[in-house]
Amino acid sequence: MLKEWIDGKWVERESLLAALGLVESSFASGRKPEKNCVVSIVGAGGKTTCLRRLQVECKKLGISAAAGTTTHIQYEKNTGFLDRPDLQAAREMLKNTGTLWMGEPVSDWKCKALPDPFYRELLAEGIWLLLEADGAREKPVKAPREGEPVILSETGLVLCVYGLDGVGQPIKEVCCRVEEVCAILGKEEKEVLTAADLAKLAASPAGGRKGVRPGMDYAVLFNKADTREREAAALEAAKALAGPETRILMAADLMPPWNLLRAGEKR
Repeated sequence: MLKEWIDGKWVERESLLAALGLVESSFASGRKPEKNCVVSIVGAGGKTTCLRRLQVECKKLGISAAAGTTTHIQYEKNTGFLDRPDLQAAREMLKNTGTLWMGEPVSDWKCKALPDPFYRELLAEGIWLLLEADGAREKPVKAPREGEPVILSETGLVLCVYGLDGVGQPIKEVCCRVEEVCAILGKEEKEVLTAADLAKLAASPAGGRKGVRPGMDYAVLFNKADTREREAAALEAAKALAGPETRILMAADLMPPWNLLRAGEKR
């Protein structure tokens, strides 16, 4: 399920790329983006899932896209994984697999960022960058500390993710960077996190908007809306956050076994 907050109500969307304003509204339109793009994903509660969804959608549309990080990310052990800043290897992998996951392995399950100059080489080739720009230690909600997030200067869109499973729980149990969260909200760590708190975090220049520079678009995705209670929380948060400068999305099951249409295909 994927919905966008438009004119005070939720509207069903098929494509995350389209809901973020990165491509035309329909996969079947056949229209390609006119320029390359950098999406930096921050927050908690589903960043990697969003990254994978965007990666799959780009592949369906024939958009050359490389998924990676400016901090740390999961180690993907497959034929589309690039472990070094090698432009020719990146070209070959994109040609053979249609997509790319990249990072320098630092353990059996984690990778760190490849150098920024290599990312700029990819951009010069017309390759999109889909980047995790933040870490959350598997918590559903966070606020950044000093030095976070790490947003590439070429970023066109910052997507901030919050997990709705944190709502109704004590801040100290569901938040990464508890001290920073409490400072923004003016609450104590033992207090319960509310839907209004998510909106406040998302709107704060010390929270979700930290590092969003002039010229960068900003979007917020309330993830894991898989119960009526969580959908109600997303509704409350969207109403509190709504404004012309922020795209607001709600999602659940972003990576189910759905099938997206290629350009020209019919159901």
